[in-house]
Amino acid sequence: MKKLLIILLSVLMLCALVGCAKKEDNSGSKKTELELVNTLDQAILALSTGKCDAIALDGTTAQNYVDQSDGQFAMSGINFDLTMYGDYEGNVAAAKKGETSLMDAANTVIKYANDNGYYRLWTAIAKIQSGTEDEAALKVVGDTPIYNNAIIDDTYTYLLDTANLEKPTVDLSKADGVLKKVLDNGVLVIATSPDYPAAEFVTEEGVVYGSEMMLAKFVADCLGVKLKIETMDFNAVLTAVDTGKVDMAFSGFGWKADRAEAFELSTGYIGDDDVTFHTLIVPADQADQYKSLEDFVGKHIIAQASSLQQMYVEDQIVALENN
Repeated sequence: MKKLLIILLSVLMLCALVGCAKKEDNSGSKKTELELVNTLDQAILALSTGKCDAIALDGTTAQNYVDQSDGQFAMSGINFDLTMYGDYEGNVAAAKKGETSLMDAANTVIKYANDNGYYRLWTAIAKIQSGTEDEAALKVVGDTPIYNNAIIDDTYTYLLDTANLEKPTVDLSKADGVLKKVLDNGVLVIATSPDYPAAEFVTEEGVVYGSEMMLAKFVADCLGVKLKIETMDFNAVLTAVDTGKVDMAFSGFGWKADRAEAFELSTGYIGDDDVTFHTLIVPADQADQYKSLEDFVGKHIIAQASSLQQMYVEDQIVALENN
């Protein structure tokens, strides 16, 4: 009996030692869990219910969610390093690879809207409509009508009435490919994922709104055609472009090397001078534990699938696991 007790005690001690060794191995090799979701609403729900540690977002969206969380979320104060990706500012629209005629025409309009302050104004208006306005947005809009009373129908005038708005001259004399189809059919079909206020979102009335939707409306009007908006999950938007389901995509895209290789990307357009960073938001009561990107290694982080933030997390947090 005594021998049996000694054997049992020895086994228990060995198990304890093995367990300690396993804990030490696990703690010395942290694995970051990067979860990808289709919509940011899924990410916010996960963070609010404690199912993840952080969400990777662009600066404006991050601040919007923090401001609307009633103190539940906080900015981590840790930003991703964007210098490693080159100097590409603002968002970009996308068309199928090789459709340079369409993108050249769109770029003429986009550059005009950007250079003349239109897009900055539309961003401010969209912030007011989405409830994410700030003092800068209110100052930019001033007394400018925001089309609250416009008729909601398939003409999209509720987005933007360009009847009296100065427009650039677009050379359509050599239209081919998708641009020729657009002109022949009289409709520009665009795709978006409307979960990214103030660029694109769904209003209380159930219609798609946002600064990029205004820009798409302006592009269509300058081409002399109607606009049609197709809504879908973010990770389906570029597929819709590639398969020809839609003509272009306006959906909060930033420039990425793989996107530039696979699609025609427009010139960048900037609606908010303060948007120069991408970051992570965390539960407010845990914000103090984050001092650098290294502190996110081993955490459960959520990013939208196919987004810039997915790339940033993979390149700048997950990559630190082996360092």
